Amino acid sequence: MQWKPLDIEDKELLTSFFTSCNILVSDLTFTNLYLWHYARHISWIILNDCLIIKTQYPNQNPFIFYPIHKQNDLGRKKQTILQLQEICKAKGLRFSIHSLSQVDKEELESLLPNTFDFIYREDRSDYIYSAPELIELKGKKYHKKKTHLNRFTERYAFTYEALNIENLDELITTYQSWFGKISDTASDGLKNEYIGIIESLKQFSKLDFKVGILRVEDKIIAFSFGEPLNSDTVVIHIEKADIEYQGAYQAINREFLAHEWSAYSYVNREEDLGIEGLRKAKQSYHPLFLQAKFDATLKMDFKK
Repeated sequence: MQWKPLDIEDKELLTSFFTSCNILVSDLTFTNLYLWHYARHISWIILNDCLIIKTQYPNQNPFIFYPIHKQNDLGRKKQTILQLQEICKAKGLRFSIHSLSQVDKEELESLLPNTFDFIYREDRSDYIYSAPELIELKGKKYHKKKTHLNRFTERYAFTYEALNIENLDELITTYQSWFGKISDTASDGLKNEYIGIIESLKQFSKLDFKVGILRVEDKIIAFSFGEPLNSDTVVIHIEKADIEYQGAYQAINREFLAHEWSAYSYVNREEDLGIEGLRKAKQSYHPLFLQAKFDATLKMDFKK
């Protein structure tokens, strides 16, 4: 069994699997995989006409995401899972599946009853918002956000533009300058994110994500990028702003959605990773719900 390391040339094939079904978790877009494949080893294989994506962090056991079959053939999914279990067993590894949605969890339980232990991962669950609400910011619950946004719009004469080949190099140079100011104290997570952002921007013409940019006095002061997750949900992968401009985060959040994603009903702003500051920031936008994610590990006493 030959696992293929993720490469930009895999985008069309992998995306054809993602778009064949109703993907619910932010992990399963090509851009997300590409962003993070510099920080961990991500590979894939087609087995029994199912796409399986495998991830391995340094010095940890690998795991897979739930198999995707374009026609959702449950028999082939079951066959694939059982085969992968046997391969892990032969290598002395404990088989596990990560980032299962509630729908995937229930399907797996029906395919292989009493086979897996499930762990709810609140830190990995995705925050889901109303797209119209984040654009309009109406009502008492958004008062603080609207205040920050109003202060920004009153103080700065800003412009919005979409990323294209003409402003790509400028955005890369700008973000390199921002990160250079914190690089000595940045965590490994931020360093890995930085590498992923720069490399993804360099491959912008080959990837499917959109990027929104805010300028003040012709200077880039914020940017964000995202892509469709499914037919009614957009996923926002990255949002960065120069904190010297008060309200810049609120402004890029709203302007990116208003200009590029107003036709979508929901916004997936990914997980908080158990980071308290990130959790508070995501909760402050009043999510409709968390898209729950589960890890599944093979029961120790399971016998096929």
